[in-house]
Amino acid sequence: MLFYVVNGNYSSMMRTEKLWETIGQLYLEFAKRAAPFNNWTEGAMEDLQDMFLVHSIEEIQILITAHDQFKLTLPEADKERIATMGIHDEILRIAQTYGIKLPGTNPYTHLTPQDLGNKWEAVRLQVPYRDQVLQEEMVRQQANERLRCQFAAQANVIGPWIQTKMEEIVHISVDIAGSLEEQMNSLKQYEHSIITYKSNIDNLEGDHQLSQRSLIFDNKHTNYTMEHVRVAWEQLFSTIIRTISEIENQILTRDAKGISQEQLNEFRASFNHFDKKRNGVLGPDDFRACLISMGYELGEVEFARIVALVDTNSTGVVTFQAFIDFLTQEAAETDMAEQVMASFKILASDKVYITVDELRRELPPEQAEYCISRMTKYISRDAPPSALDYMSFCSALYGQSDL
Repeated sequence: MLFYVVNGNYSSMMRTEKLWETIGQLYLEFAKRAAPFNNWTEGAMEDLQDMFLVHSIEEIQILITAHDQFKLTLPEADKERIATMGIHDEILRIAQTYGIKLPGTNPYTHLTPQDLGNKWEAVRLQVPYRDQVLQEEMVRQQANERLRCQFAAQANVIGPWIQTKMEEIVHISVDIAGSLEEQMNSLKQYEHSIITYKSNIDNLEGDHQLSQRSLIFDNKHTNYTMEHVRVAWEQLFSTIIRTISEIENQILTRDAKGISQEQLNEFRASFNHFDKKRNGVLGPDDFRACLISMGYELGEVEFARIVALVDTNSTGVVTFQAFIDFLTQEAAETDMAEQVMASFKILASDKVYITVDELRRELPPEQAEYCISRMTKYISRDAPPSALDYMSFCSALYGQSDL
């Protein structure tokens, strides 16, 4: 009898030991599977809560695609969760079946089934929220893309229009075909066209402001920015105003100084020939070449004097208006010199020189002494000692010398 009791106790102890061994293996298996699953849930939450900053549909689409691929892994992750939780359930079943009192914690891990369940639930709830955030951003980027296309559609028309009008205005201003009045009429039409076109600039400005409020700072659909368009528009508007003013001044100059249209055309043809850049102005070298082609003999001092006359603000360039002002002034001074020379010739009785006595006899004392003190002697075997060179005096006087 005692044998059976002892044998029964021994068998019970062996069974209990075996059960604890099984439970220990299950605890270890749970720990081995719980750790990577826990790491996966933590990594998933980081990705799902990750803040992002995108600037295009393409960029947000990459994030949406990555999120969709992540969602495809959820069923497999859920299977792993169920399998891991099943290990814990098996431990509970064994303990309940055989009346085994389990320890409070798994000796191989601090992770509990509740931990895994909570983290899985957090991931599951975060997925649709991430879906919503990504879709909202897609809608925003689509709206931004529409704004980009809307701005580009206008800018790609306005930019070339401004450039074309600028070139046409410059062409009119340098064109020698037609009268100044015809040029003025054409420019006035351009001015009206430009003023009317301003509404397109205003519309573009409105689209630009919408883009700014939407934090859109790049646009792959156009090379034109609002700043570029503004600057080009201001240049166009100032160019048409300046060109009209120049033509008006040319008309006034022509009428005041009796210049014919043919003469103006000749001046323009000479100016245009040396305007290599076709920008309506001449640099110093081109201006010098232009004057030389018109018969001017230019030393450095004389050229510097002329430049000071035509470029009073030291801009480094000569405009056509300054050019014709100089030529008409030179012509007026030449005419004056010839008139004075003719007067001296009469006083000298048609001689090529005039004597001191003739000057004192024909002119008031002050004027006579002025001329005598500044005229050079006329050297010739046929001339008396008091002969003076009135021709060089007149040329120097109206050539802006020190006389």
